[in-house]
Amino acid sequence: MTQLRLLGLSGSLRRASNSTAVLRGLQDALAPKAALDIFSLHGLPLYNEDDDGEHAPEWVRALRSAIETSDGVIMVSPRVQSRHVRRPEEFARLASRPYGRSVLRGKPVTDDDGLARLHRRRARARSK
Repeated sequence: MTQLRLLGLSGSLRRASNSTAVLRGLQDALAPKAALDIFSLHGLPLYNEDDDGEHAPEWVRALRSAIETSDGVIMVSPRVQSRHVRRPEEFARLASRPYGRSVLRGKPVTDDDGLARLHRRRARARSK
């Protein structure tokens, strides 16, 4: 049986980030059934169509390659005043471009809200 390969993205840049700690906990919990590779968003540029395609920065090419080789993506991002920080939006913008060639096509993607909803559904099902 082939091991599932997931890509984890933390929306926080802090070394002691809670978002990254959640991903590390998932990494431990999923092993050995799935491999969760954590990709740092440190250095994430703002999307600029002029710098895309053949001219995409090395960091963007590395991110797109990591997504292409994964079976799915998990994003965990801090909240500020009940709103996610902007980093996941920039990630989605970079990963979904250029138009018609998104590396996210056909890949399941979830965020910490999706994981929380799944946990609540499972907890309700167990309590019945």
